[in-house]
Amino acid sequence: MINGTGSPWERLDRLRRERGLLTPTELLDLADEGTAVLDPFSVLVSRRVELHPGVTLYPGAVVECDGDSRCGIGAGTTLYGGARIRATGGALVTIGRDTEIGDGGARITAAGDGGIRIGDGVRISGGAEVIGPGLLGAGSQVLGPVSARSADLAAGRPYTHPDPDHRGAVLKGFGRAHGIRLGPGEVLNGTGDFATAPVQRQRHYHPDAPHLPEPQAPADRL
Repeated sequence: MINGTGSPWERLDRLRRERGLLTPTELLDLADEGTAVLDPFSVLVSRRVELHPGVTLYPGAVVECDGDSRCGIGAGTTLYGGARIRATGGALVTIGRDTEIGDGGARITAAGDGGIRIGDGVRISGGAEVIGPGLLGAGSQVLGPVSARSADLAAGRPYTHPDPDHRGAVLKGFGRAHGIRLGPGEVLNGTGDFATAPVQRQRHYHPDAPHLPEPQAPADRL
């Protein structure tokens, strides 16, 4: 229980420790390991979260992981202020390298056996919600106010790749999307009812993009 003794700084530290969170000082110390926490007072990170070098946490980012769960965030990944990641009940959340989460808001929620694996170079933004279980392959994207449960998005090249046929799968639009499976270069643009939305090639939205040879080394599944 937090009492009124000690300085405000000490009281804040106790409050966070009792909830299994890193203190502002501990968040600042992560800079020595290559992690940039831009505002240690508004960022919340559980002690069980593994942050790799090069991670950037914008003001307001939250990563909660209870004592039975695990959460790892790969090198070079950015969590914007709208990012909320929560793992409970023994869930596992793994996030790859150079991923962008939370620009415009994003929630990632995993509980129990419903773990979530997110590959390298993934984007989750614009109010998107990903609920476990879920598998988001390298280069895939979830864009807009989509609530995606049990999604399986195939890996591919990142969204910056010039040929959309080789990019990771994209789920975008708005509404609830349950059990969606998409292949490389595919996109599902839902407007409330994803069950009736047609799966399209991303090239449909980029008709003038170049046609490049299939990469010799396929992108990792994650």
